[in-house]
Amino acid sequence: MRFRYRAYTGGPDPLADPDAPPAFGPPPEDAVRAAVELLELIAGAHSTGAADTDVSAAEDALARYADGDRSALDEVDAGALQRALGAAAYGPLDRLDSADHELTPRELRRLGEVALEEIEAARRAAPGGHRGGRGTGGEPTGAAVPHDGLDRPLDAVATLREALLRRAARDAGRGSGAGTPAGSEALRAEDVRYTETEPGGAAAVCLLVDLSHSMVSRGLHEAATRTALALHTLVRTRYPEDRVLLIGFGDRAREMTPADLVGHDWSRTPGTNLQHALHLARRHLRRHRGLRPVVLAVTDGEPTAHLGEDGDARFAWPPAPQTVEATEAELDSALGEGAEVTFFLLADDPRLREFQGLLERRRGVRVVHADAGVLGPLVVDRYLDRRG
Repeated sequence: MRFRYRAYTGGPDPLADPDAPPAFGPPPEDAVRAAVELLELIAGAHSTGAADTDVSAAEDALARYADGDRSALDEVDAGALQRALGAAAYGPLDRLDSADHELTPRELRRLGEVALEEIEAARRAAPGGHRGGRGTGGEPTGAAVPHDGLDRPLDAVATLREALLRRAARDAGRGSGAGTPAGSEALRAEDVRYTETEPGGAAAVCLLVDLSHSMVSRGLHEAATRTALALHTLVRTRYPEDRVLLIGFGDRAREMTPADLVGHDWSRTPGTNLQHALHLARRHLRRHRGLRPVVLAVTDGEPTAHLGEDGDARFAWPPAPQTVEATEAELDSALGEGAEVTFFLLADDPRLREFQGLLERRRGVRVVHADAGVLGPLVVDRYLDRRG
């Protein structure tokens, strides 16, 4: 079955939050109907003697799933069912997977939070890595504020003043001459004040994610998806003044939500249409003129597709000169509009190195080599550097 984000990367289920309702709700009705259809096919296979032990195990799991145990689906061996039941199993299996795979808004938020937590832990653990989040990056306003979740400088003078005012108010309430009672704290958490700063400048951010099948064959698609979820969560929760857009690109490019990216089936579609992705990014940046334009592109290959004048995708490998020229023109247009563009290259082959040389000849473009293990921290670092 299709890669399941409930299983994430094989460790503990990131949606199994002990302080929240169970992540696995009852199976969707469409999924139950597909499971029942498979059970009927298995019953027919039993009657002809075509069922084996693997199919019997799947039968038990599907029966528990239909009765409400959503986690039982993880025990279903789709390959064994297809071998035993033939083409008749393909439709119900696809419908079951499609219906069960959808995540609730709460589950999507939790996945984004987990992805961001993992990336920030990796950033802190790296040599010279960042300790915690970034500050606001602006000039001090002269005001002092309580802790508001941002990484602001401590204002020691304002903290001491708050502590003194609190103790003075307490003593006034107890009457003149009242001494400090034993065990009274000289400083409390609510006394602490931080230096308020002006916002560092909002940004319009585009994250372009390569959806080509080579990302799957190289084992990069999971890291790319987690990185996108983490960045989207970071912007939404800590920098809501920024405007972030996810763009996926294969033979064509399209604007995507986190749910779209998680649900993407990574089918074998040829083409790396970076030209179309940059075109959509420019449209997002123009919608938010006045914000700092930032483009982050994640890819493991050189561009092999572009849109023709008729709007249809043109694919060629090795890349046709027209594809390279169209991609260069779109990149130059983005740079001409003030965008700061960073490419994260996830492979190292001769043709990609040739494309890298093309990129590095352009002012305003930065190229970063990465692999699956460090992609997330590198993208988050670059976003924070560019916005502040």
